[in-house]
Amino acid sequence: MTRLLIIYGLEAIGKLTIAKEVAALTVLKLFHNHISIEVGRVLFEYGDQEYNDLIWKVRLAVFEAAGKNQLPGVVFTWAYCHPDFRPQLDLILEKIKPYGLEVSFVYVKCSQAELERRVIQPDRKEAGKAHTIDTLHRQQRAKNHVEIPDSNSYVIDSTTLQVQDSAKIIVDRFCLNLK
Repeated sequence: MTRLLIIYGLEAIGKLTIAKEVAALTVLKLFHNHISIEVGRVLFEYGDQEYNDLIWKVRLAVFEAAGKNQLPGVVFTWAYCHPDFRPQLDLILEKIKPYGLEVSFVYVKCSQAELERRVIQPDRKEAGKAHTIDTLHRQQRAKNHVEIPDSNSYVIDSTTLQVQDSAKIIVDRFCLNLK
């Protein structure tokens, strides 16, 4: 059975860093949200309807291909915002239903001070991600980054955990197949 592991939370919370480590430890493939974002940016402006349509076509195609080909699994990172992104989540769940993917959710959080320390790291700017405290604060005011209701999400507070420890906790919690 293919697993879709969705690691989600606010921008700069450490989703991709943890997801990379989970993928390194397991047989799951890493498909972080910025892969589809970069595809969208090739053709359209960020936020345009055509851009949004394209990134979701890419994401759904990846999830469907994983299920169709019975791959061991995919780790997906997402800055899920409730209730705005609930339709996209429902679309994911509907699209993968025929393939029997097992979906698991991990909600990552950390302290505000740690989040502000992380957001200004140079690699975030280089990757085209939110990289200023002002941008972070605007995102926090504009979006409702909460635990997905009715998702049975596993919550990780990464404030003081090392990345390797967070990944190991996730691997153990969901009994993921190691490499």
